[in-house]
Amino acid sequence: MSPTAFTAYGEAPKAHNFGSKCRLAPVSRPFPSSDADDIPPVNAQYFYTSSVPIDDPLYTATVAATTDPKSARSSLRPFSPGDNNALEKAWLSLASDAYRQNHTNARQNQAPTPSLAKANADKLHSIVHQLAMQHAEKHAREGPARERAQSAAEVLPRPEAATPLCCSDLLVDVGVALRTSFCAIARRRQHDLDREAVAQAIMNEMNALRADSTAYATRRCAQSNSRPLSQSQTESSRIGEQLNDQPSGDVVRPESSPIPQSRTNQGVSPDGNVSGSVPTRSSLMGDGISGRPFVRVGTPEASIVSPPPSLPRAATMLQPRKQSEHMNNEEVEFDHAQLEEGPSSSPKPVEAPGAATSVEVTVGVSRLHEVSLPALQMKPIYWSPVNDLATVFRATWFYRDDMRPIDPTVANQLEAGYRELKPHTETWNDELRCAVEVGPLGEEKVSHPLWPKPPNKPSKNVDDLMEPPMSSNPFCAAFCFRGEAAAEGSLIPTPNEDNSSPLPTHRKFEQYHVIYKDGATAYLLKPSLKPSAYYGRRPVAKILRGITIGIPVVRGFDYEVWVRKHEKKQDQQIQPVIPIIDGHQESTDYDVCSACKADEKRGNVTDLVLVVHGIGQKLAERVENYHFTHAINAFRRAINIELRSDAVRGTLRQGQNGIMVLPVNWRQNLSFEEGGPMREEDKEHYNPGGFILKDIEPKTIPAVRSMISDVMFDIPFYMSHHKPKMVAAMVGEANRVYRLWCRNNPGFSESGRVHLIGHSLGSVMSIEVLSRQPTTIPPLQLTKPLLLKHFEFDTKNLFLLGSPAAFFLLLERGALLPRRGRRKPGASLSDVLSKDVVGDAGLFGCLAVDNIYNILAREDAVAYLLNGTLDPMYAASLKTAYVPSTSTSFLQSMGNAMRSIVPGATPSSGSGANAPVPRPTTMRLPSQLELEVHDFTREEVAEKKAFLLNDNGQIDYFLRSGGGPLELQYLNMLSAHSSYWLNHDLIRMLCMEIGRNPGKENTLPAMRAVKAAKRALPSTV
Repeated sequence: MSPTAFTAYGEAPKAHNFGSKCRLAPVSRPFPSSDADDIPPVNAQYFYTSSVPIDDPLYTATVAATTDPKSARSSLRPFSPGDNNALEKAWLSLASDAYRQNHTNARQNQAPTPSLAKANADKLHSIVHQLAMQHAEKHAREGPARERAQSAAEVLPRPEAATPLCCSDLLVDVGVALRTSFCAIARRRQHDLDREAVAQAIMNEMNALRADSTAYATRRCAQSNSRPLSQSQTESSRIGEQLNDQPSGDVVRPESSPIPQSRTNQGVSPDGNVSGSVPTRSSLMGDGISGRPFVRVGTPEASIVSPPPSLPRAATMLQPRKQSEHMNNEEVEFDHAQLEEGPSSSPKPVEAPGAATSVEVTVGVSRLHEVSLPALQMKPIYWSPVNDLATVFRATWFYRDDMRPIDPTVANQLEAGYRELKPHTETWNDELRCAVEVGPLGEEKVSHPLWPKPPNKPSKNVDDLMEPPMSSNPFCAAFCFRGEAAAEGSLIPTPNEDNSSPLPTHRKFEQYHVIYKDGATAYLLKPSLKPSAYYGRRPVAKILRGITIGIPVVRGFDYEVWVRKHEKKQDQQIQPVIPIIDGHQESTDYDVCSACKADEKRGNVTDLVLVVHGIGQKLAERVENYHFTHAINAFRRAINIELRSDAVRGTLRQGQNGIMVLPVNWRQNLSFEEGGPMREEDKEHYNPGGFILKDIEPKTIPAVRSMISDVMFDIPFYMSHHKPKMVAAMVGEANRVYRLWCRNNPGFSESGRVHLIGHSLGSVMSIEVLSRQPTTIPPLQLTKPLLLKHFEFDTKNLFLLGSPAAFFLLLERGALLPRRGRRKPGASLSDVLSKDVVGDAGLFGCLAVDNIYNILAREDAVAYLLNGTLDPMYAASLKTAYVPSTSTSFLQSMGNAMRSIVPGATPSSGSGANAPVPRPTTMRLPSQLELEVHDFTREEVAEKKAFLLNDNGQIDYFLRSGGGPLELQYLNMLSAHSSYWLNHDLIRMLCMEIGRNPGKENTLPAMRAVKAAKRALPSTV
């Protein structure tokens, strides 16, 4: 990365000042310098494993799946200096004194102090209570089916005296809670933190809660029997009204039934201190995004209004409001914390049950990914991970020649030896000089073994000898140390991590020795190179003379060396290394960094494009290459490349600052088969004895049938009673992505522009939603529930690719109409309000957009024309329009070459986007009879409609095919429907139409509608 920032095309670069407000400023350590034992902090560097760099939006390669660890290690890429600083600040903020004390005591087999022991006990009690409440409510929602399946829930053999676990997920949840709450060494050394023991404690807590619930129900039943019937009914109706009037999640209790204080949940801070009472309803319950418990299809009798008696009394009162029989899709209560929140540019804490704080840091030049610390995983923000979940390295030691990171276990051994010998001091330099003077015997004294020697005889306390001084476990490295430990994340979560002793594994450089030259350089020596008085080997003397012996390694990352070795095409100035400084040292406070402001301004994208996919995404669950996200990632990079071309930059409006393309994956979480949440409106259609697709599908040709069902069945599903569910899923996903984008880009909802691309069935769904979209959208309020009826943004341009929307307009007897009252730039007020020209919201085809484009490949059998739905006669009067081509064919190039050779001949004008429109040929004037029968009023109205729907006066545009004598239309037909994303003509047209100034006076000449020339009538004379 360069220390200069390029604000815009052609402007002079601005340099970073590295002040306190600069993103590249030195990272301050939050720890006092006295506690660091005067050891200089390490300049750590974070790497990620990905075949596509997140800091290069112009990278053209596609994501390729790989399971080979060697190839994954070869694709290591460092984060940019700015992102690396943000990650390091977040990592250092995770260090905890409580974790550090627990780690030290566990390694030394010492008992914790009384205050620390009490904090640990409170933390463990909080985990037990929260998981007990969580699983009690979970199994109460699942109903009797779960009770019958409990006998098969155990995954491990248990003693006869042990209580059977409620489900197999309990051990997983316990493992996750313990892993994120206690040090790995402490879990292995303390028997109270054993997963089995904690699980048994949770079962005992659940039994106690169940007993309290049963006792309460018995008392209530006795009280109701002892009172008159009318009084009991009156109180029951009163309590029921209170339940219905309370918002979801509130606790309603009768006045005569106080809750025992011993069952109150306790919140624990990261350091283990009790923070006070919190509601008994856990924040990590799997009760769905709306706060209402999920009821599986197949058990409609498990009503959420009357939980079974196994639910604890306090949790029984947590009943949501009764849903109306006809739920309004416009306002559905979603959990905004789960669906809408996205990471900001600064680290954001995320609470976990009884666990320390984790941090999410947004990274990448386009800010599309986030790194989760301390898990050290990188994932995309706006779409579900599809082979782009990457592991992250935190490296502290590196190979000197190419700056590749050393394995974390080896790096931690090097760091442990560094802290033991302190080679950064002048004392160590004196020892090296004395060792050289003494000779080989003296050099043996300064040679440090990389790994400790194994024990000569077996010991009962094997953990004491095998446990390294510094752990490479990500959680332990973040919480128990202060930035000196290296760590590596994992793609596969390890919630089942047990408390057994670590198994002996192969150690890298197991027999090697280390020679620390100074405070930054060391040498790994294999046994045949280490100092030896017997063989007379003196490597230390050679090292001090500057001779390389063994494997040279360095402490701290040198970005300049990395760029020189791995980025040979780098043509910018190289970023110097910025060391970490002590936070207590005084530093000069510069003004706001102009380069950081330029980077921030460049990152303020002005145009957001949401792409809605069509059919076939069910197949992507089995065949990853067909996944829509891969196509959009390549499409986004192609857009970024095209925006830098001179032809496109000349057409962009003033202030246009980039285009961001994001996918809307509405199909991934939608299921039409069994499973999923049972809602109130679904119960009337539920048939317990009904059949599903698997019941009627023959077993013959399963591969073909599976392919057809995954690809083609979305269309009949859309034309059935599942249509509202599909449309709501698409709208919800689009609004979710839009809210995330606005949360991460403040101010975009006020000044940004949103465009929509619909492909195949996605285009039909987009027209369905935009037909009922309000003409004016109110300002976005992130605190309100997520809407499922219409988009929460105003759509400027709608692009339909391979769209069968015209066929659906024919079926629904609809037509394209401009929207009444929509003041698009350049539109006449009289036209916008004319009843003959515009329509109202709710009419199928009356779209709330400024411009609509229908792009078709000539061989795409799914696509249909839309000009005819506007007015057939007007459509017949237009010439066939083509997307301007960015290249010339072979015949055109030969013709241009011949014209340049023949004297007097001029080359033909280009067919690019800015090519002038050819002057229409001269034709005869219409006769008097033709003028009398021609309907000029209809033509005028059609033209007004066309220009209100598109500034160019037409909607349909064909993509030019390859052409040539060898073109086979029926062969191209097989790939035409999926060929839009890499079509260079389409990409350039999108960049120009999105980026240009709005209004028909600013349209490009090559995109404007042209009337077809009338043929001259043959003479009858």
